[in-house]
Amino acid sequence: MATFGNLETTVEPLAGLMRDHEYVHALAEAAIEALQAAIAGGDAAEALERARDLDAFLVEELPGHIAIEEDVLFPALRGFTAEMDKVVVEMVEQHDEVRARAAAIEAALVALDAEHEEVEAAKAGVGAQLAAAQAGATPEALAGLLDAVKRLDWIFQGHFGDEEEDLFAPALELLPKERWEEMARGVKA
Repeated sequence: MATFGNLETTVEPLAGLMRDHEYVHALAEAAIEALQAAIAGGDAAEALERARDLDAFLVEELPGHIAIEEDVLFPALRGFTAEMDKVVVEMVEQHDEVRARAAAIEAALVALDAEHEEVEAAKAGVGAQLAAAQAGATPEALAGLLDAVKRLDWIFQGHFGDEEEDLFAPALELLPKERWEEMARGVKA
């Protein structure tokens, strides 16, 4: 159960940011489920693939999401109230924590891949490659990756809830329609 997603709006760029929230949460849930299944004896290759899907979002799309917030939305909200300014500072600090967790997940995947490559080099054939993936993805390594993904998901959920409740909802009331239109154009640019 997500701890965010109660705010509904079609106002851009907020609606796009909230779609990203839902998407990354779905990626994290899929990775968590696949990793739990792999630890219980399921398909390790599938678990690693789901973790790589999440990692790809973190590497390729998350920086753009954060840039929209930090470069377009946050500056528009600064100066309205002291409380709003405090929330903006807290959101930037949470972005820093998310960046650190994303780096930890990427490092765990690199370590798992290195184990996989070493075993692959020692064996030949498709069957051996599958065995290598399963052998390289030890339950301990998968458990470490699972912990990192769970922690990141927990951080995301809290962050998204804070953004949507403490920042996005008041922003909808504070900013005029013209400002939202200007920000939407800025995001497209």
